[in-house]
Amino acid sequence: MKRIIKNISCLLFVLSLLPVLSGCDNEDDLIEIFAGKTWKLSRLTTKDSSQRFLPNLWNNEKDYNSSMDALNKENTFTLNFEGSELDGELMGTTFTARGINATVTGTWKADGKDHTFSLYIEHTTGSESDALAKAFIAGLQNIYKYEGDASSLTLFYKDGQKTNVMGFSHR
Repeated sequence: MKRIIKNISCLLFVLSLLPVLSGCDNEDDLIEIFAGKTWKLSRLTTKDSSQRFLPNLWNNEKDYNSSMDALNKENTFTLNFEGSELDGELMGTTFTARGINATVTGTWKADGKDHTFSLYIEHTTGSESDALAKAFIAGLQNIYKYEGDASSLTLFYKDGQKTNVMGFSHR
């Protein structure tokens, strides 16, 4: 009889934990991931590739070196997100992206549960002649998904039938 009471007590304890466990939120904190951060491009390649950059992006070593010099500068190849949350809704969700000579601004929308992501480009100033900068700016137009946390971010985008990724690190 003592054993039955002990087993029932254990069962009741476990059952009492179910509301706590089922209340776990599997949704990303979008404000923590995106808002108020500067993200710096660290890779731009095809999905599942071990290469850092798209194959055949540059015609020669001089062009590659020029892109790398620009990438290593402080305010190039960056992505900044602004926004806040009010009653579970994202508000004031704007972004600014900088290549080398071009700046793109607009709004963003993300879903922390299914990781969908969209950028709505409203204004572009300047243009790019650098191959990496062109690929960066072009990729921003077709983003559909994100993965990441407060220290690293991956944006997925379509390029025809291919899926490419842009990886960013938080600065």
